[in-house]
Amino acid sequence: MAVGESLQTEALRGSSQVMVQLAGDTKEVAAQVLGLNDEINRFSEGWAKGTSLTDSMAKAWSGLNTARDWSGIHSLSSHVSRWPVAPEKPVLPAPAPIRPSAASTPAVGSLPTPTPGPTRPTTPEHQPKIEVFFSQVHSGRLEDAQNAADNPDVQLAKLLDSAQKKLDIAAFEIDSERVADAILRAHERGVKVRVVTDSDYMHEPQLQRLLKAGVPIVDDQRSGLMHNKFVVVDDHTVWTGSYNFTDNCAWKNNNNALRIASPELAANYTTEFEEMFIDRKFGRTSPDNTPYPSVTVGKTRIENYFAAEGKVAGKVVEALNKAEKSIEFMAFSFTHDAIGEVVAAKIGQGVQVRGVFEKVGSGTQYSEYNALKRLAGADAIRVDGNKHVMHHKVFIVDGKTVVTGSFNFSDSADEKNDENLIIIHDEAIAQQYRAEFARVHAQGQ
Repeated sequence: MAVGESLQTEALRGSSQVMVQLAGDTKEVAAQVLGLNDEINRFSEGWAKGTSLTDSMAKAWSGLNTARDWSGIHSLSSHVSRWPVAPEKPVLPAPAPIRPSAASTPAVGSLPTPTPGPTRPTTPEHQPKIEVFFSQVHSGRLEDAQNAADNPDVQLAKLLDSAQKKLDIAAFEIDSERVADAILRAHERGVKVRVVTDSDYMHEPQLQRLLKAGVPIVDDQRSGLMHNKFVVVDDHTVWTGSYNFTDNCAWKNNNNALRIASPELAANYTTEFEEMFIDRKFGRTSPDNTPYPSVTVGKTRIENYFAAEGKVAGKVVEALNKAEKSIEFMAFSFTHDAIGEVVAAKIGQGVQVRGVFEKVGSGTQYSEYNALKRLAGADAIRVDGNKHVMHHKVFIVDGKTVVTGSFNFSDSADEKNDENLIIIHDEAIAQQYRAEFARVHAQGQ
């Protein structure tokens, strides 16, 4: 290490991540740190239980959705069709319902079966279009996260199990057996599965399992990070957020994930995925050609950007510049000067700013922690209290706009890595993130 360079480790496991800061750039690297019959029966049983035509249809649909293999009936459904689109834009399939598996998720090794949460409607017209999940780590007890039905790993496995035709997965790291098992189940039932990952983690056992089973995997083979954590299911549903597909990120670290049903958003992520998987274009070599930079999901507007080609830090600055009342943030890495400067300026304008930094790296000369703490006060700006890692990359603006994704607030994320960012303009969703912020901030120091 040269003068002015620092090495910070996350003491998570024997083979884990190391966070290296070189002249202001933060990099995470690997290191050693000491049947059809079943369908028809369930459909018929549901129909027979109904007390009216409407009730029978609802119960029949619910019964069909719980069948082990519903592809036969669903393939004949009127819900399978094509959306009319302009000639120059991708063909977008109509919404395919996300059905729950018979259990929350199959048992993984010695893992406990997650406690089921409230039953959610599964008919297409009732399927939530945007859902948010947070790692349930605040108690500090591993079993609480492992048993939580809404933990990101359980919900991701559930989404993977819903795939009928195609799964595109861009994952910085996959060491979760639960997630790998769900990917293999999709592959074995004939779903077209494709994976892009970072070269630093190609050696990990779960990825090697996928390779051995014949799942095609492309790694980035470069020094910058393929830092995405997204999945596209059947050209209709997107999973994204800060959650790496690892046990640590699910059971120990603070993380967020979103499941969004939107053909347009799926087209954006598919375009980005194929630039990496097919064209082998990563980082700045990837073209800035997102089909739908702004989409509407229900009544919610979502902006969507990709790094390193999309000047994403500038989009974060634009969102923060609109703050009139408050800015709240949770930052694994916050070293980007322009982002720090706009937050500092907002403090000077009387905007209430509160934030939590991941403790590791917060004390370096490159971090924005000390500067913002001096301006906003030690009670407002804290380091996290999680003994593991606070891994969020989130801003909440005026309690109604959320900035999140894989994008750390750093020069490396903006200029070198493959990253994705979404900006969600929705007060109800923002309140969910504010509740998570309140928990993280309360545990901060």
